[in-house]
Amino acid sequence: MDMEDYNIDTNSKNSSYKKTDLSISDQLADFKKLRISALTKAAEISPLIKEVTIGPNSPIKKQEVHVERPVINTVKKGENLIEDKIREDLRYTLIMKEYETKMQKTTEDSFRELIEKMIAKRAEVMGKYWKAQSEECERRALERRNRKLQMLKQQQENDNVSLLERAKLDEQNTQLVNKQTIENMNRILEEQNKATARFAAITDSHTKICICYSEISNLIQTEPLGKTVCDKYVSLIDTVLGNITILLELCKTGAITEKEVKQAEILSLNIDNVKTKIIEDLHEIKQQELVKKQKELEEEARKKKELEEKMTQEAKIKEAEAEITVIQDPSLQHTKKVKPTFYSCKNYSHYEELKTFLDEYEAQYKELLENVNLKKFRFDCQKAVNTPVNALSSVSGLHIKDKYEKLSKLLKGDRVQVLDTYVTATQHPQGLFYCTALLAKKIVQQGDRLVSSNPEAAFPLAAIAVALSSQFPIFGKLLEANFHKQCPYLVPMYLPQKEGQTDKEFYLSRGYTYNEDGVVEKQDKFLKRISGIFQLQCAIWIAKTPRFLNTPNPYSLKYGWCWLASFVNLKPEADISATLLNDFFTICGHEFFKHYGKQFTKVIKLVNTDYLTILQSIDEGGPKTRLEVFLQSVLKSGHIPPPNGVLQPNTW
Repeated sequence: MDMEDYNIDTNSKNSSYKKTDLSISDQLADFKKLRISALTKAAEISPLIKEVTIGPNSPIKKQEVHVERPVINTVKKGENLIEDKIREDLRYTLIMKEYETKMQKTTEDSFRELIEKMIAKRAEVMGKYWKAQSEECERRALERRNRKLQMLKQQQENDNVSLLERAKLDEQNTQLVNKQTIENMNRILEEQNKATARFAAITDSHTKICICYSEISNLIQTEPLGKTVCDKYVSLIDTVLGNITILLELCKTGAITEKEVKQAEILSLNIDNVKTKIIEDLHEIKQQELVKKQKELEEEARKKKELEEKMTQEAKIKEAEAEITVIQDPSLQHTKKVKPTFYSCKNYSHYEELKTFLDEYEAQYKELLENVNLKKFRFDCQKAVNTPVNALSSVSGLHIKDKYEKLSKLLKGDRVQVLDTYVTATQHPQGLFYCTALLAKKIVQQGDRLVSSNPEAAFPLAAIAVALSSQFPIFGKLLEANFHKQCPYLVPMYLPQKEGQTDKEFYLSRGYTYNEDGVVEKQDKFLKRISGIFQLQCAIWIAKTPRFLNTPNPYSLKYGWCWLASFVNLKPEADISATLLNDFFTICGHEFFKHYGKQFTKVIKLVNTDYLTILQSIDEGGPKTRLEVFLQSVLKSGHIPPPNGVLQPNTW
């Protein structure tokens, strides 16, 4: 659009605005005059009005009564004229007020209609105006485009080739400049990214070095032999720390290359290797000490066992000699007293051996328990044992294997992650002894706390216990010792009350517990707790080791068979005898039927006849009745179903 066209449009637009404003002003002028006239008249009659004439507070208008006025004397003519004039003026004022009110209302309505018409008119005029302006702009744009086409056509005719070449050259130059600029920017950005990556890599290596150094310092502080082992690596550690400090100073100047990054990575690997070597050296020293102590314990146990066997043989020889003496001298036969059988000498000897072994083993970590400064280490070891055992269930084979691997690593002395903590049992020389004994005790306690209320929980616990026993024989022996300690009926034995022995000592020897008030636990609670421990032991007897270990169960069916044979040869007692036999046949019966066949059937018949006959005279309670019903059902069907919750052979 040309400048002249723009000025013409602007002038026409301003003139239309002025016309609109003038028409509004002219139409409002009459209303202004009317308001001035009304106010002037109101001011003139204001002194004559003494009361309210209009509005809600005005007096009620009375109807005017037109009465012919009589002729008044001429004496008072002047006074009447003044009075009439005032009345006329008042009436006129009232009429004017009423008229003004109506006129004001009419004026407002008219004014509103006028304003609405004006707005509509203005919108219509502006719509036409802008439509005309748009059409004018399109017309002028079309004219300019035509002129431009004509000019281009003329230029093309004059110098078409020259213009095209110049345009191409300009375009090529522009593209070249843009390309060079982009390449420069990309190159700068790439260099910045590389520099940032190098700095981050060096910083990461420095962080790894600091972590390794902190772990080495921790080993020196916590391990008794840590300082001795670390002394030979001090120079190498100092070299790594000095070199990484130099590299960090170079990072401040920005002059770093890939060479420095590789140097930092090599330094972090070097200190990590140092830490690994220190841990390996400590572990090797501890393993040597452990093997040495285990050999000493095994040698001592072997000598003790030989001594006990020798003493047992001597006792048997003496018993045999005494029997021969009695047979040769019939007069002495009346002096021989028949004593009830409470346990076999062989089983009791094994029980005493396990008790001694447990006491000696627990003495090996007594210093660890008494050291106040090692409270956190003991807590971490407890967490490493309790967390996997408490979380154990038969949900899947992978779940059981995961818990087994964590416990196996712990007993090997490897580093184990428990929640947000890393635990290594060999951080203290007595840590491995403590963790092994703690795990054996924890599993037996689960029989009391968990299996007694949920018998199916015994089978994943038994699977873990058997797998660890096959890998760690010392753990298996500790497990058996804790079973005999918590449940003497697993020996089996019924210890009698000795002369001079208090009731509390006697009940404790039988497996009862006392509360804080010194009251012995009730019989039903005792039976439930002992039953849970015994069911866990039964689950261990029938458990299978996992396929990846390829080793047999070290506490297999023969241990259960020996227990059963020894138990039925003892004099039965009320409640507990029937309870344990019922638990044994329920959990182990299916496997024993498959393995021993007719021999096991003979044992069941023996228990159903001879044993129950003896039990009948001393026990009339629920356990004895349940055992009797179970045995009759088995003899009738010739089959014992597998226990609920037993793991399948291919579970893990």
